[in-house]
Amino acid sequence: MLWIAVCLPELPLEACAAGDAPFAIGDAQRILHVNRAAAVAGVEVGMRRATATALCPRLALRARDPVTERAALEAVARWALRFTPNVTLVPPPRTRSGDALIDEAPAGVLLEVAASLRLFGGPARLLAELRRGLTEQGHAARVATAPVPHAAWILARAADGLEARSVAELPHMLSPLPAWLLGPGRAHWEALRSVGIARIGDLLPLPRAAVARRFSEALLDELDRALGKKADPRTWFVAPERFEARLELAARVDGAEALLFAARRLIVQMSGWLAGRCAATRALVFSLIHEDRAPTVLPLRLAGASHDDARFTAVLREVLGKLRLAAPVYELRLRCDEVIAAAPLAGELFPASRAGQESLAQLIERLQARLGRERVVRLRPHADHRPELAFRADAVDMPATRVQPMLPAPARPLWLLPTPVALAERDHAPFWETPLTLVAGPERIESGWWDGRWVERDYFVARDAGGALLWIFRLRALDPVLRQGWYLHGRFA
Repeated sequence: MLWIAVCLPELPLEACAAGDAPFAIGDAQRILHVNRAAAVAGVEVGMRRATATALCPRLALRARDPVTERAALEAVARWALRFTPNVTLVPPPRTRSGDALIDEAPAGVLLEVAASLRLFGGPARLLAELRRGLTEQGHAARVATAPVPHAAWILARAADGLEARSVAELPHMLSPLPAWLLGPGRAHWEALRSVGIARIGDLLPLPRAAVARRFSEALLDELDRALGKKADPRTWFVAPERFEARLELAARVDGAEALLFAARRLIVQMSGWLAGRCAATRALVFSLIHEDRAPTVLPLRLAGASHDDARFTAVLREVLGKLRLAAPVYELRLRCDEVIAAAPLAGELFPASRAGQESLAQLIERLQARLGRERVVRLRPHADHRPELAFRADAVDMPATRVQPMLPAPARPLWLLPTPVALAERDHAPFWETPLTLVAGPERIESGWWDGRWVERDYFVARDAGGALLWIFRLRALDPVLRQGWYLHGRFA
């Protein structure tokens, strides 16, 4: 087994999209977490609230919100399902030590990825993809790996990038770490330190009965689980059937384009949730929450189903670029109801063909977002002999309809004029800038009695003096719109 531990020490801060403004999380007396802007202004963890606000008058200060933090932790777990179905939560403990040297234990997630390594190209590539996704969601994470879940979690708590390759390495890896990284060790930290026990390695040679009697059985139990000597069953995280996520903004946002960074966090979470379900979607709905008016609803739609976060981000960028907010936004919500089973990826001899199709779909999506879905259409054949009615313009993302096969017809030009143009006659022959010579035809079309648009024409292929081929026709009967004579209707390439 191979476990990856993702420790999120700044989750209370990251649960809110703070942006570039100074922002901090605090309790009734002191500062617990600060962002980069607040740190530059001189605000530090452990500082009293009054001192922090005096140093930085623009500091936005909030209390911890367990509900928001839990939602943010579950959002990470939903996204992590793209790597493995075996994901478990590590919520923060409810108790906290009074020692100022020991920070409150952070939250995180654990992933068992042994069966996923081949799919992602090995542990190095999987870890790189994991770190990239966490960064895109705004998380500063510490990541560690071990063959035992609790050992991986303790290593991630201690430092980023630690790696234990086997159970035999665990005593060597864990020994130099502080004893308070063990949960019960935090409660007994003062007593442990009074007898000279500061590291996990100091506990290993001690008599187990004496440790259990003086401290607790729970301390030995956790130590055995960390060393792989005792089973450590975990409860797997189960993602909801429908995706709904929200992100509270630390400050009110007046400009639509400024929402893109926060919205991308939600899109990345949704992408991971879809990938974990082997599914895709072509539609999602963003809601921009205002204080004193109804939400602004932004439906997004792709030309084809996908779980690629980059495609949704590109469409959202176009939508936000032309949006003018009616009021400041303090919260974003994302909902995905249309879930489509995605076909598994298969190897291709020439994979560039798929890349070409995806790039075309992305172009269509951006045009729809910029111009409107009703202005981006496709032409499809229609079973009608009249040339001007032999096609229909449909929205690009409408399902294609089956076209009734028609009998083979003579060659027709791809370029038809919107309205036929009358031709002059010279020496009883059609004339268009130069005399025209008939080289093929006639093709007689008599149709349209059922809809009141009756046509009765003889079509010919004609060549002008320069060798260009034209498609012309001559009326055979009275027409309610056109007068008798010759007409130009199209050009051959």
